[in-house]
Amino acid sequence: MSGSRVVVGYEGGSTGLDALAFANRWSLASGDALTVVTVHPGAAALGAGRVDAEWVAYAREEADRLLAEAKTLVDPAIEATFARIDSGSAAHGLSDMVEVDGERALLVLGSQRSRGLRRTFPGSTAERLLQGSPVPVVMVPWGYDDIDPGPLTAIAVAYVDTPDGRAAFNYAAQIAQKLSAHLTVVSVVPDTRVVPGLGEPRLFGPSQRQGYLDSLDAIIATAPEGLAVRGELRNGPVVDALTELSLDDFDILVCGSRGYGPIRRVFLGGVSSRIVRHSKIPVLLVPRG
Repeated sequence: MSGSRVVVGYEGGSTGLDALAFANRWSLASGDALTVVTVHPGAAALGAGRVDAEWVAYAREEADRLLAEAKTLVDPAIEATFARIDSGSAAHGLSDMVEVDGERALLVLGSQRSRGLRRTFPGSTAERLLQGSPVPVVMVPWGYDDIDPGPLTAIAVAYVDTPDGRAAFNYAAQIAQKLSAHLTVVSVVPDTRVVPGLGEPRLFGPSQRQGYLDSLDAIIATAPEGLAVRGELRNGPVVDALTELSLDDFDILVCGSRGYGPIRRVFLGGVSSRIVRHSKIPVLLVPRG
């Protein structure tokens, strides 16, 4: 992961503040360079060419204003660059920019504000990037800018013994080493119930639970030497168990993409799509393959 960089799609407001707050913490802990990007939407079909030119000029001025604002929010100790991209959509512009980096880049996006507790909640740009980004994506909960900054020291990874689960573990182990953080491998035993032929419903328990424990032990045994890693088994439902993880316990939750779809692209499955809409902590989605 040498030569890595963090890319923040900055659109101002609370969404931009939250994304930059996380990016500051990550870059300070990792030493990664930071690139802050605004996307200029290009000409709009508003009628006469003169009107289009006025629209383009206004949009570019607004993008430059946002970049100037972002410069005041980045920690001066971070190696940072600021770029305005001309593109038909923010999702395409950001995707094209990070395409050449592969997994050496990390794309950071803020959440839309939603009712109730502070949670992750992707907007339209994030929704598109979460179904095809060529690099890992972090969704930051709204209100993240309000928390006290500090080092990223506790990483959690959602693990199940599948190819995408193992890919998530391998990436989480890499970033835990990079950030000098502790890694917790979290598996959730689903609240599966079976109904005996003529009996009451009962939990499908001991043998299933032992299988999850064995899987945790097996994957932890593959961790890089010197990495502080432990396993944690929680009871389901799976989404509820993972979205209740809090910033008091973990700084980031790493999740894999679903097991089918384009290679080397983020591609949300049923569980991960619900997690990125309800998590209390930043969620990092790893491309499959």
